[in-house]
Amino acid sequence: MNKKNGTLIICIAVMLCICLIPTSTASNAEENIVVKDAAQLKMESLEAELGEKGLVEVENYLTLQASLPEVVKNMPFRGLAFAATKPESQIIKMKYIDNFDVSDKEKEEYKAGLQDIWDRYPDKITKDDYEFMAEIGPMIEKEAFSDYQDVGIKWTSTPHEDFAGYACDAYASYARDTAADPDEPGFELPGYRYYNHYEDAEYGVGGAAGRCDAFAGTAAVYADNSNYVAAHQEFGIASHYISDAGIPFHSSGALDQALNFVENLFNSNAHDAYENYIYYQWAPDTDYEFGDYVSGNTQSITVTDPEEATEDNADFSAQYFDYIWDEVTNDPQNFDSDIYVGYYTAQCVRETAKYNHGLYDYIM
Repeated sequence: MNKKNGTLIICIAVMLCICLIPTSTASNAEENIVVKDAAQLKMESLEAELGEKGLVEVENYLTLQASLPEVVKNMPFRGLAFAATKPESQIIKMKYIDNFDVSDKEKEEYKAGLQDIWDRYPDKITKDDYEFMAEIGPMIEKEAFSDYQDVGIKWTSTPHEDFAGYACDAYASYARDTAADPDEPGFELPGYRYYNHYEDAEYGVGGAAGRCDAFAGTAAVYADNSNYVAAHQEFGIASHYISDAGIPFHSSGALDQALNFVENLFNSNAHDAYENYIYYQWAPDTDYEFGDYVSGNTQSITVTDPEEATEDNADFSAQYFDYIWDEVTNDPQNFDSDIYVGYYTAQCVRETAKYNHGLYDYIM
């Protein structure tokens, strides 16, 4: 090979490298681009409102929740114990004790007992504290809601219809039509109306996981036999139960609510007030537009076992219970102005939407 030809070959090789390498790099970059859906963008906008300081508060709260000893996680009215981290909450709760219908001596004893709990929270709590918390907790909640007008539980038709409907690729109307059915009188066997809509992350109390699994299984059979109308109707019902687990008051505080009203786990003022809040903040043009985290979600959490997925959703939502319960009982009429309650609720709604997409994919 002469020198001229050798030089030509080298030049051609260099040009090929220059042309091919950027093209390959650009192709890989395009493949790695993740398109954010509307729900994620909305969440990022809410996080921008929280600001850097607010996000640090969120991180600190979740770190505390993850580190809580089991004895604290399982204690009655754990949200009341959590007030140890919030001086303003302690002041409010002490004022509630001032209004207890007991003697002045007993009021001082209750105050001393509660202060002792706060002083030892979270690392020095023992099961010996359970009896006191089981006694004072319902009294605190009763006083908090002494002037509150209960208007009933509202995480019903609209949110449930949206969770089911927006998860569907087709036949969405059939899923929407059945999504609220489990809340209808007579749908559940006597005695299971409330139990089946609960999945306590700590106690394992509730039948939501089993009910989700049962209806998802029936839906899958219909789908396998190309009966897609029936499959989507059954999916709508299964969706109801996995969505219930996404409500902090359905995934934590079972003992609290039982202590408040033994005959009805869900007849709890704090529970009702919180679900009313979600209902009235669901639609467009409200402060938080929680429904947008469902309609704008395209992401999915893979579901391979509907029962386990329901339990996992309960685990996720339960971590927000302490903060929300504390804020709701601090001011039942105005807790909706707290941005952290809004942010934690948005997280639960969006996570539940993802689980619904995963459940749908599992069935269909």
